Amino acid sequence: MDESNKIKVRLYGAGGHAHVIIDTLKSNGYEITDVFDNAPKNSLFASLKVEKIDSNFKNFPNTGNPLIIAIGNNKIRKKIAALLDVDYISIKHNSAIVSTSAKIGKGTVIFAGAIVQANSAIGEHVIINSGASVDHDAKIEDYVHIAPQVTLCGDVYIKEGAFIGANSVIIPKITIGKWATVGAGSVVLENVPDYATVVGNPGKIIKRKKNGKKYDLYVKKINTLEEIETYKELLSNYWDNNVYYTYEYLKYYENEHDQLRYFLLNIDGIPNTIMPFYLRDIKDKTYKDVITPYGYGGPLCKNCDDTKVLTKFWELVDKWYCKNNIVSEFVRFNLNGNHNNYSGELTETLLNVKGEIKETEDDQWTAFSTKVRNNYRKAKQHNLTFKLYEGNEITDSVIENFHKVYIETMDRNNAKEIYYFPKQYFENLIHANPNSFAIAKSYKDNVVASVELIIINKATLYAFLGGTRAKYFECRPNDYLRVEILKWATKNSKKYYVLGGGLTNGDGLYKSKKVFFPKDEDAVFYTGRKIINKEVYNLLSNKTYSSSEDCNEECNYFPAYRRP
Repeated sequence: MDESNKIKVRLYGAGGHAHVIIDTLKSNGYEITDVFDNAPKNSLFASLKVEKIDSNFKNFPNTGNPLIIAIGNNKIRKKIAALLDVDYISIKHNSAIVSTSAKIGKGTVIFAGAIVQANSAIGEHVIINSGASVDHDAKIEDYVHIAPQVTLCGDVYIKEGAFIGANSVIIPKITIGKWATVGAGSVVLENVPDYATVVGNPGKIIKRKKNGKKYDLYVKKINTLEEIETYKELLSNYWDNNVYYTYEYLKYYENEHDQLRYFLLNIDGIPNTIMPFYLRDIKDKTYKDVITPYGYGGPLCKNCDDTKVLTKFWELVDKWYCKNNIVSEFVRFNLNGNHNNYSGELTETLLNVKGEIKETEDDQWTAFSTKVRNNYRKAKQHNLTFKLYEGNEITDSVIENFHKVYIETMDRNNAKEIYYFPKQYFENLIHANPNSFAIAKSYKDNVVASVELIIINKATLYAFLGGTRAKYFECRPNDYLRVEILKWATKNSKKYYVLGGGLTNGDGLYKSKKVFFPKDEDAVFYTGRKIINKEVYNLLSNKTYSSSEDCNEECNYFPAYRRP
């Protein structure tokens, strides 16, 4: 093969397992450009120079050729994969046989003489060792190690991190639990629980899971189609597809400098907490900082009332920050209590109008301020009508009419550029999540007078964006619109309506919303600020700050080194 056409690969690991990786690479004509190890025995490995990496991985070059983690220990391999923000490549020995219908994850290696049969799904950073046989429809999760000469029969399911010892046999349709161990030469006839150890023929459990929960934090990209689908499935399966966390919502704010990522906390292998964020380069790209997307974000939990989960989440996140040169973090929290137990400094940023939807229209009517009732009566005198579109009723035409009124409103208010969302943004967002949206419109003589795009998250409505045509102000279409929305909400058993806040607490925009729920307690929109590396933060800011709160008092901008 022409040297210039060789696929270039880097290795992490300079031990015995790496020798087999190198043989596999050479069988396919790959070129190994770099070898890394945190405790190399020698400066050379297989005639290649070994670069020593600090135990905290701070000096690891994340940019470069794709990487293979050449470490046989499953837990260490997982730890390294979680800490390094690099591209990985999967490889197979030239003598291995892999069905064209099999799926192979990133970072996985398949050694000489191994066989992977039809419809098998192999996860990321899996080792399928020499001469192992993986039969049809097998499912092998991430970080599994299948030792030499293992036989996995059809429909076998091997969960994350399990180790299957040499020459063992797993009969069809058996499940091996997370981080379980199957001893060499064992014949497994029954399912194996998580963390258990099985030995013998027939296999017997000799060790079971220890008490205590297991917390694992992952840092994931959302770039490839596979990564996007994985994220979407997680959000749908575990967090009811909350719109403020959907891929289409997050992607809009990503750019070449702000790279979309997410934290995923698993408890005993089950997804529990997720938090999307943008990883941002700082100047020479040696350091980075983190910011969450615009809107209601922060950690999204299965149960954020369990403060132990949030404490553990931030503990693991902060450890990752320290190991990955993160200087500061800015978090926008949602209104559901996920700010509790935050490890940084909380700021009560803005009051948001959040009202409880009454059980009857009469109760809702009496709860309004006098101003709302009077404006609604005036709107009725102008013969306004109302229509709410939801789900598949929201066609491109409905979106286009909404967008026109919205843009007119932004122009009239001299809005910042960030608020000028293109029509395609709304189309992508709504059509990808049709059951999470409604568009409400009020009409005057069959012409749209005011609009509101509503996010629906279970029993809560969020007034996302809207607008009113100036020529219809005297008809009070906005008050009419929201009263009608609340009528619809009552009929559909919704519980809360979040109207948001103003530009500042108590301003005219806030007051225009508060009149709908004058007696309800406002929700506090919290933001979080955290300085992880104070020395670098102060250097970048050309000033000394002992904390982010100190900076807020003086420059009212965080992080200070990004102030305009």
